[in-house]
Amino acid sequence: MRCNLDRYLREPGISEGQRRRLQLFQTVESGVCAKVERFCTEHGIEVTDLAVLLVAPEAHLLFRNALLAQPGSGRRPSTPQASLILGHRSQLHSFLRRALPPNESDAADPYMDLMTPAPARCVRILIIDDDSLTIMSYGTFVTVSMNLAEMPDA
Repeated sequence: MRCNLDRYLREPGISEGQRRRLQLFQTVESGVCAKVERFCTEHGIEVTDLAVLLVAPEAHLLFRNALLAQPGSGRRPSTPQASLILGHRSQLHSFLRRALPPNESDAADPYMDLMTPAPARCVRILIIDDDSLTIMSYGTFVTVSMNLAEMPDA
C-alpha cells in the first residue's frame, strides 16, 4: 500500500537517488498494479516471474533506440513521460544486457536479481534514471482461480 512506501521513503538510511526513484514509482504505482494484473492474466505468467522496468524520462537517452516514441504519435512527446516495460524476468534480463551492457570490468551482473523469481505474490520492479538503478520486490498480488470445473455444484 502507498502508506507503507511513504513510511519507507522517510527512512534515514535511504539515499536521495533511491528516494527519487521510489517517488517516481509512487506516481505510477496504481497503473503499474493494474498492468501487472492484466499482463499476468493475459499471458499466463506467474507474478513472481514478471519483471517491470520503469524508465524515468531523463533516462530515455540511455536506451537510445530501445525505447521508441509512443505508438501512433509519429514523434517523441514534448514532455517525456516515464516508460514502462513488462515481461518475463529472463526476457527483461536479456533486454537490459543488450540495451545497457554491464562494464566489462564488473565481475558481477548488475541484473542478476532477475534470474531469481521474486518472493511469493510479489513482482520485481526495476526503476532506472540517469543516475542509477533501484531494484525492489513489490506486492502482494493474490491470484484467484475461477475454474468452474473445480467448483462444487450448487
